[in-house]
Amino acid sequence: MSENFSAKETFAIYGESETTVTFVRDEFFTEEKTFPTMRDAVDYLKALSPIPLEIVLRIRAHGRDIPFDRKSIAKLMHEL
Repeated sequence: MSENFSAKETFAIYGESETTVTFVRDEFFTEEKTFPTMRDAVDYLKALSPIPLEIVLRIRAHGRDIPFDRKSIAKLMHEL
């Protein structure tokens, strides 16, 4: 994602898209969950405690996955 990443704009465009979250809790435990909407995925991430070591969020749109980096995920979690 670019430096000009806007969580609100991203949510307006992709908010209803299926979203998959992959996270690493420790070096031996990785989990992947798919949610019907971006809001569901972000709400799930906000509820996690402690925050996982690594998070990958991918939105399924237009027949492809759009990945989001950790900085963009943090903005989504903060602004939504």
